[in-house]
Amino acid sequence: MHFLSTFGFALACLASAHASTPVIVKPADGTHISPGQAFDFSYQSIADYGVSSYNYSVYLFTTPPLAFMTSQNFGAGHYFGRFAQPNYPGNPNPSNTPPATFVMPDFSKPPGGFGAGASATNATFYLAVFEEYSNGEGVPGNRISFTANRVIYNATSH
Repeated sequence: MHFLSTFGFALACLASAHASTPVIVKPADGTHISPGQAFDFSYQSIADYGVSSYNYSVYLFTTPPLAFMTSQNFGAGHYFGRFAQPNYPGNPNPSNTPPATFVMPDFSKPPGGFGAGASATNATFYLAVFEEYSNGEGVPGNRISFTANRVIYNATSH
């Protein structure tokens, strides 16, 4: 978790004062989600007056990434996809809008090939969003914001 808070703070310092705060609205931090369960997803983009949002990627980290450096075992988890929300003038008509729900993978089932499943109960996972944006201040490439919510996987009690 230290990595997530340090990395998030560093990226927040780079964000423009005019930007909205990017936030995962649903699922709320601490939500319990069972394997195979559909859960609501809603994300508040950083897009605002003077800030253009382009795309964002949604990941579920089952282990927190250790450090932001080259690594053969950077983290573990699941990639939900790359999405965008309409915002003018940056991306007024995206073709990759997010779904209203995602389905929590069942990690006890092997994914195929050399992959092996693993069971987990009451596990803290991290639903994370990396968003590409620009705010009128020149940098090579797009800026990237980061936010994450904890979710409790396969909870046995509330």
